[in-house]
Amino acid sequence: MNFASFGKRFVAFIIDGLIIWLICAITIAPWFIPPLCIIVAALYHMIFETSPMKATPGKAIMDICVVKSDGSILTIKDSLIRFAVSFLSSALFFFGYLISLVTEKKQTLHDFVANTVVLDTSFDEKNYWKTFVDQSKIIFGNSSHPFDRSTTSINSQSLEELFNLYQKGILTEDEYNQKKAEFLKRL
Repeated sequence: MNFASFGKRFVAFIIDGLIIWLICAITIAPWFIPPLCIIVAALYHMIFETSPMKATPGKAIMDICVVKSDGSILTIKDSLIRFAVSFLSSALFFFGYLISLVTEKKQTLHDFVANTVVLDTSFDEKNYWKTFVDQSKIIFGNSSHPFDRSTTSINSQSLEELFNLYQKGILTEDEYNQKKAEFLKRL
């Protein structure tokens, strides 16, 4: 795995910050309710980081993505934990971010807590709007209640269970990769 540099992550952070600021300025400015901007930012990260793109637009522009340490896509819970702890990473003069300069996998504090890594990658297509719409439909659509994600939760849980079987030695690497590929095709 090729871990993303501090510089790439910093530029992605700035790009995403500007995008979130613009969204908040357009949608929330008349009421100026800062907590709503935090919710917008959390949704922004959650929708993009849990998508097959595995990256916010800022990360995608910089050709980096965020994944679990085992290489799997983040769940909604993972993304929200990572987002929440990023506020702690910002405290004390951004110490939580700066530790990525000295860690083996270039992880920040919020990466350690959420068990994630940020990788260098390349994107064949960067269709952010399509990714946003498709992932929003998966997360919020097709259910009677917008927060009823039982099928998505089951899918994420099943992938985690499959990986646990591999880690315990019950599945070989080839069996794990084959079953994972079959599972992802069904999604």
